[in-house]
Amino acid sequence: MDNTHTQELISLDGESLTAEAVFRASRDSAFVAISPSSREKMAASRDMLEAWVKEGRIMYGITTGFGPFVSTLIPPSYQEELQKNLIRSHAANVGPYFSKEETRAAMLLRLNAFAKGYSAIRLETADLLLAFLNKGIHPRIPQWGSVGASGDLNPSAHIALSLMGEGEVEYGGNVMTAEAALSAAHLTPVVFRAKEGLALINGTTMMTGVGVLQIADAWALVRTAEILTALAIEALKGSREPFQSFAHLAKPHPGQIASAANVDDCLDGSALAWDKEKLSAIQQNLRTLMNEKNEVVDSGISVQAAYTLRATPQILGAVRDALTYVTERLTTEMNSANDNPLFFTDRSTMFQGAHFHGQSVSLPLDVLAISFVEIGNLAERQLNRLLDPARSNGLSPFLARGRAGLRCGLEGAQYIATSLLAECRALAAPVSIQSISSNGENQDVVSLGLVAARKARDIKEKISYILAVLLFALSEALEEQKAEELSPVAGAVLRHVRMSIRAYDSDRHMSPLLETAKAIVASGSIVTVAEKTLGKKLA
Repeated sequence: MDNTHTQELISLDGESLTAEAVFRASRDSAFVAISPSSREKMAASRDMLEAWVKEGRIMYGITTGFGPFVSTLIPPSYQEELQKNLIRSHAANVGPYFSKEETRAAMLLRLNAFAKGYSAIRLETADLLLAFLNKGIHPRIPQWGSVGASGDLNPSAHIALSLMGEGEVEYGGNVMTAEAALSAAHLTPVVFRAKEGLALINGTTMMTGVGVLQIADAWALVRTAEILTALAIEALKGSREPFQSFAHLAKPHPGQIASAANVDDCLDGSALAWDKEKLSAIQQNLRTLMNEKNEVVDSGISVQAAYTLRATPQILGAVRDALTYVTERLTTEMNSANDNPLFFTDRSTMFQGAHFHGQSVSLPLDVLAISFVEIGNLAERQLNRLLDPARSNGLSPFLARGRAGLRCGLEGAQYIATSLLAECRALAAPVSIQSISSNGENQDVVSLGLVAARKARDIKEKISYILAVLLFALSEALEEQKAEELSPVAGAVLRHVRMSIRAYDSDRHMSPLLETAKAIVASGSIVTVAEKTLGKKLA
C-alpha cells in the first residue's frame, strides 16, 4: 500500500498536526512525510547526542541502564545490545490486538514527536517507521499492559520490535513475521543505536493515538444526538420554544448555544413541533378555559415538556464543551515532545524529566468517557418516552402500531439500551486516579492513560448502539405521523434509514436490524443527511 501518488500529503513538523489529519492517515491511509525543516532539526539533535556519547557523558538510558537500573553505567560498546534488550523485554503486552487504524495513529504520532527535533533519533530509523506507515506494514500490538507512566512502553515496544525484524505484523491483509514483511516490502530491519529504542517507546504514543481517534466519533455522536432530539420532538409533538437562540445568550455556554441552534435548525418546516404561533394559540385556549371555569382545571395540555426534550441544549451543550476541552488537550499532546531525555541543540543542553507521563491525556480521556455516557443517558430516556404509551403523546404502545399486544414492537430492543447504559455507567469510573506504583517504586505515580483510552473507546461503541435503538424507534414513530407534516430533516433521515431498514410493521428478527442501525450511526451519515438537507454545516 504505497499511496504516494493517490493521497494528499500530510507533512509532519511536530507543531501543526490536527486530529483531522490523524483520521486521514489512520483511517484513509493518507501518505505521510517528514518536513525538510524537521529533518534538519532531527539530524542536529542526533549529531549532538553522538558527540556526547564519544565524550563519555552520563546520560539516562544511553550510558546508563533503565528505570531502577539508572545507577548502572553502560560502556558505549554495549549500546546496540542495551537498546535491543530494552525492546525485547518490553514487548510484553497481552490480550486482543489493537486495530489497524489505532496502530497507524500510534506510528504517526511517534513520527510527529520525532519531527520536533528533540528525540535524537537517526533519520534512517525514523524513515523506516515512516515506510511502515506508507507501505501499510502494521505491527501487531496486544492491548493490555501499559501503565502510562514512562509513556506506553510495552505497546510501543511491539512497534519497535517489528522495525528490528522481529514479532508479527499485518501486511497486505495477511499476518506474517516482521522479517517476512520487511523482505516483501524491500526494506532492511534496523539495528538500534544509542537512545533509539528508548526514543521509540518512551512517550504517550498509544494512549494519544487511540484517544484522538475517538474525537471524530464523539463529535459525530453529539451532532447525531441533536438531530435525533429534533426528531423526537416531532414524534412526541414537543415545543421549539426551549431552543430559541436569544434566550441561550442569557446563559452563554458555547456548547449550549450551538446545541440549541442545531436542534432548532433541524425542526425548521415541521408542522408537528409547537412553534410560537401554536404556543400562542394554546396559551389563549388555556386562558379561555381558565376564565370559563374560574377554578383549578386539568387542561390535559402541557406548556413545558419533560427535561428529555426541553433541557437538551443544557445537557448536550455540556457534552460539547467537554469535547472541546478533550480535543484541545489531545491536540496539544500529539504536537508535543514526550520522551526522555530530550536534546535542545539551540541551548546545547539535555533535559531529563518526565514529559512521557500520560496524566495530561488520561484525565481528559476520563472526561471523554463520561461525555459519551451522558449522550447515552439522554438517548435512553428519549427512547423510553417514545415507547411508554403513558408518555408518548399518542404513539402506539412500544411502537407496535395497530396490533399492540399481539405484536411486541420494540419491547426487546429497549432492553438493549437499558443494559448497555448500565454497563457504560459502571465503566465510566475514572481511571486517571487509579495509580498503582510499579517498577521498583520508580514509577510510583502512573497515569493508566491507555486504559482510559481503551475504556472511552469501548463506551463509545456501546453508546452508539443506544443511539441506534433510538434511531430505529424514531423511524417507526415518524411512520405514525403524516409525511407532509414532517420537517425536511426528519423526512430525509427517515428516507435514509429506509434505504437499509424497511418499516417494522411486523415483528421479525431484531438483532440484524439493530446492527444495521448501529452502522448508520457509526458512519456519521445522519449528520451528512441533515446538513445536506439544511444546506449548511451543523455547529
